[in-house]
Amino acid sequence: MKKFAAIYKFHLKENLTSKAFKISTAIIFVAILAFFGYSNWANQNDSGNKDSIAIINTTESNVNIQSLNKGLEETKLESAKKNEEKKFREKVENGNVDGLILVRAQKGVPALTYIYKNFPNNEAAPVVSQALQQSYIADTIAQNKIDSKTAASLLSTVQVKDEVLKDTSNTFGIVYVFVFFMYLFIIAFGQMIATAVAAEKSSRVMEIMIPKVKPILMMYAKIAAILTGAIVQIAIIAAAGLIAYAIGWLDTNELSIFGSGIDLSNLTPGVIAAFITYFVLGYLLYAMMYAAVGSMVSRTEDLGSSQFPIIMLIMGAFFIGMRSLFDPSTTLVVVSSYIPFFSPIVTFSRIVAGEAGTLEIVITIAILLISLLFINRLAGRIYVHGVMHYGGKVKFRDMIQLAKSK
Repeated sequence: MKKFAAIYKFHLKENLTSKAFKISTAIIFVAILAFFGYSNWANQNDSGNKDSIAIINTTESNVNIQSLNKGLEETKLESAKKNEEKKFREKVENGNVDGLILVRAQKGVPALTYIYKNFPNNEAAPVVSQALQQSYIADTIAQNKIDSKTAASLLSTVQVKDEVLKDTSNTFGIVYVFVFFMYLFIIAFGQMIATAVAAEKSSRVMEIMIPKVKPILMMYAKIAAILTGAIVQIAIIAAAGLIAYAIGWLDTNELSIFGSGIDLSNLTPGVIAAFITYFVLGYLLYAMMYAAVGSMVSRTEDLGSSQFPIIMLIMGAFFIGMRSLFDPSTTLVVVSSYIPFFSPIVTFSRIVAGEAGTLEIVITIAILLISLLFINRLAGRIYVHGVMHYGGKVKFRDMIQLAKSK
């Protein structure tokens, strides 16, 4: 145990004091503060700016622009003359005006054409269209002398009531953040383990260490040290978010990703416990495979091709996890949640969506633990023999032979 602790402290100190760790952590820390600071500044500057959209109305239907502007939060409508269409088209093209709405009669009915340069304003067109429709209906009723009760009956809409049995839309943001974080963490720090093992092997450090320390202890110490260093880095990065929140640059009620809100109320103790459990098990599973692959490589340049099968597995887990965001009950997602290489990401996403029951959670954790024991045995054998194996590029049959040897 003393030897394990000594190796663990050595690798941990090496990771925490390395230039790469310090520089990457500092860059990410500053980048997060800069991102939230800029977002806060941009929101404050944009809050008083409204999109300017011109309206050219060539129909008899009346549109009260002043009345419409009172109900618009992000848009300012202005009236333009009929002969100014060409001029305002040029203004839209040059960016001087955000949009142009043309109202023309089409078979006696007002038709709306919305002209914009790059991105549409989703507020103006529906409001103007509704105002035109109401004006046209009122004019038609007056011209045809239709009874008001009959008109009201004809204009009544069919009521649609939504009744959702299980709404998972509010979990999209949380699942995406955690799934992406788990994928990024495993693939980044797993490759760090493989690179560190390969570098030590190529420098012949292993030949000095092996007579004094068991190779399997070296593997475990390295995995634990890199995990600890990663947690320290995450804590420092999280501190940047807390500082942004304390300053007022971060509003937890307006968190979103790709337009989907991040509802922090879904972060229950059960969800956090599930994330920690599946994250640790998933990290250990892939870390052992990365360590085994790193031990089989004599040069760090050969790591790319040897890591490819592991990368394909973690990418498959990530993409299936993304699929579960939209439909967590499909056959592919359900089956994948029981496959140990996929379950850390896929099962967690199903837990947040409320699709995974207690029995499924217990079974998937049990499968993960059994798989860990199996991978630990194979990876340990490959690592012990691989660190002293020097040769060309790693071959799959060589790894099988080393896994069979005792």
